[in-house]
Amino acid sequence: MDAAAERQLTENMMAVLREHSRPADVLTIRQLVHSSFAEMRRRKTVACYLPIAPVDGIVLPASIMVAPAPVRSPDRLAEFAQAVQQKATVFARGRDEDDLEIWRWEQRRSGLPGEGAGAGASGGSGASGGSGASGASGPSGADRGGSRTISYLFEAPRASRRTPAVVSGALLYAAGEAESDFAEEVLLLLDAIMGTFTWTATR
Repeated sequence: MDAAAERQLTENMMAVLREHSRPADVLTIRQLVHSSFAEMRRRKTVACYLPIAPVDGIVLPASIMVAPAPVRSPDRLAEFAQAVQQKATVFARGRDEDDLEIWRWEQRRSGLPGEGAGAGASGGSGASGGSGASGASGPSGADRGGSRTISYLFEAPRASRRTPAVVSGALLYAAGEAESDFAEEVLLLLDAIMGTFTWTATR
């Protein structure tokens, strides 16, 4: 999540937006990209995957992010689970074939990244698991765009002493599109990709 990656993403977005957006919109996008990268650095994000090739003329407004779980030690997972469950619309936990914990949860937020004090990157490793939304006056949640996020926590192999990983896939949606077929298909794709996460041995 270095400065070069931020510059490249900004340039890619400007190439698309410059001819079709107002100057104020372009400035807003620049600010959102910067605030998102700042939030990812704060969360010690190790990877962020963004679609760059258009599909049916559009670039999917989605991302997948990998970050360490915000716990100081594995024995603090129970506290993190409580925090996640308070904000999640769906929460499930199980174990893999190695008896390591796997969690899956879903969250939904009204408002787009950068609105309000909780601005951040789509997706996330914290219990919030997504971008902040403003509590200021404006359209109601039902009439606004927002984000839907699916997150997984993968417990690290116990002998590795690694921090559990959180893999989050987020989709930004326009007003009235939260339950659209398009949104459901993109989230299903993100879900399938994140389900392939595996730990690898380091030398």
